Amino acid sequence: MSSAPALTAWARGAELSAVGVTSNRLLHVIMTRSSIKKPEELKGKKIGGDRYGSLSDLILRAALRHYNLVPDRDVAVIQTGGLPERLGALKVGAVDGAIITGDTALEAEKLGFHKLIDLSRLPIQYPSSTIIVSKSFLAAKRDTVKRFLRGWIEGIKTAKTDKEYTVSVMQKFLKTSDRSVLDKIFEVYKTVHEKIPIPDPKLMGVALTQLAATVPQTNPLKVEDFTDRSLIAELESEGFIAKVYDGR
Repeated sequence: MSSAPALTAWARGAELSAVGVTSNRLLHVIMTRSSIKKPEELKGKKIGGDRYGSLSDLILRAALRHYNLVPDRDVAVIQTGGLPERLGALKVGAVDGAIITGDTALEAEKLGFHKLIDLSRLPIQYPSSTIIVSKSFLAAKRDTVKRFLRGWIEGIKTAKTDKEYTVSVMQKFLKTSDRSVLDKIFEVYKTVHEKIPIPDPKLMGVALTQLAATVPQTNPLKVEDFTDRSLIAELESEGFIAKVYDGR
C-alpha cells in the first residue's frame, strides 16, 4: 500500500510498522490539454486528484510547490476520485489537468492530452508502495513476515526480469490486451522496483513532513518508530537477495 494512509493511521494511534518498500520513485504525471504548455500556466487552473492526504494528493502538492505554485491558492486541487474518474473529469473539461499514472496516463496520451509534468524527473522521492504490518503481528509472527518477504522479493525479481510472464499478469489485472501499452508499462516499472527493498527512514521522513500539513498529529512523531529495517537487512546479510538475483 502507499505509505501515506499507513502513516496517517500510525499518526492517529495505529500500531504499525513499514518493513519493506517496493519503490521510492514516482511514476505519476500531470496531464493537461495541449494549450497549457508550461507548469507555470497552471496558475488559476483546476487539477483533479485523489482524496486529500492520499499519495496522489501529497505528491501533486509537492510538484506544484516545486514550480512555486501554492496548492489551493494558485491552483485549485479538486478531489475527483480514482484514476478512471480523474481521466473522465479531464475528458469532459471539469478540470484543466489531472495527476494520473500507469495505463491511465497512456490512455490520456491517446486521447490527445499531453504530459505537462513528469514527477519521475523532479527531485521528489517518495515511498510509494510499502509493506505494512501491525507491530503486534510482527512481534508474534516475525518468521511468518520474513517468509512473506522472501516470496515478495522473488516476485519483484520476476517483475523486473521475466517480461512475458509479467505482461500476462498485467493483461489480466489491467484488463487490456493492448500489447504496446503493456510493453511500455513493463519497461517503466522494471527500472523502479528496488532490488533491496529496505525502508529508507529519510524518505519516509519526507512523506511524514508532507503529511503534516493535513494531519497535525504527525508533528511530534519520529519516523524511526514507524520503519523496521531489520527483516530486509537480515535477508540481505544472509545472502538471500543475492541468491535470488544469481549473485548480480
